[in-house]
Amino acid sequence: MRAQIRDRFLVALALLMSVHWASGQASPAQSALAQQQEIARETWQKVADIFEAMAVRPGATVADVGAGDGFLTTRLSRGVGPAGRVIAVDVSARAIDRLRARVAQEGLSNVDVIKGDTDDPHLPSAAIDAAVIVNAYHEMGAYPAMLQHLRNALKPGGRLVIVEPISDKRRDASRDQQVAAHEIAVHFVEQEVRDAGFRIRRFQDPFTMRQEVSEWLLAAVPDSAAPAQGAICPIPPKTSTSSTSPATDDEAALANPDLRMAFDTFKKRRAEDSIVVIDVRSESEFLAGHVPGATWIPINRLTEQIPQLRSRGKPIVTYCS
Repeated sequence: MRAQIRDRFLVALALLMSVHWASGQASPAQSALAQQQEIARETWQKVADIFEAMAVRPGATVADVGAGDGFLTTRLSRGVGPAGRVIAVDVSARAIDRLRARVAQEGLSNVDVIKGDTDDPHLPSAAIDAAVIVNAYHEMGAYPAMLQHLRNALKPGGRLVIVEPISDKRRDASRDQQVAAHEIAVHFVEQEVRDAGFRIRRFQDPFTMRQEVSEWLLAAVPDSAAPAQGAICPIPPKTSTSSTSPATDDEAALANPDLRMAFDTFKKRRAEDSIVVIDVRSESEFLAGHVPGATWIPINRLTEQIPQLRSRGKPIVTYCS
């Protein structure tokens, strides 16, 4: 109980000091305590490991999305050095004011502060080496659009790193219930990131622990081989009566670029259990995370399995990202 009271006091004090920081009225004692709290956070938040996942290096251009009070922004500034660039993004006008005050106070000449929208961080296209979202993704109601904008902003091979908390008692709760408690489980975000055209490079759960809440880390890169968003490919029931061999018909069907299902339609059909969903990626990718209920059949074995799949009497839908 005393630990909880202490933590609430520290949170309240940190909020109070952030107001003083923005107005330039922080006393030396308050500034010293704020620095001590941030040094402690560097340890439990595992900032060095987050930067490693981002591949932060001198000269890089990185984005801190949902930058808040600038905790990561200031450290990223040092990490990329004078030749690098940090773009600090937040949707809150108050947060933007605090960020600008802190950037000016600390003389961070390599930091740009940008006010984003709920569905768009307003980052330059194909210009970012890495973007990080720490304890802010769960607040992004328009996450599909946000992820698409982030994918467009990253350079080829650029990294998106997301860190979020989740308590054990809510791991099996719905997404909405978790978000209402300001947290989210990695399995929701992993699928959302894949749907946006990213390839998962790493995820760690738990990544770090604080009191009764653990935080996970996910790192992803834009998947250049991924189809456009929602490019789910159905295999239609066989209707051909020509003399062409079945294998040739099936291969032609698989190669047909017009056979696509919109992602919203796919979600609706999967919920109705009116389609057979096949994951055609590698076994390691399938084991790392897949659409619930999907069957794994690697792409090089798919044709030989089509007769058995058709016997289920439902359209067959494959996905590869």
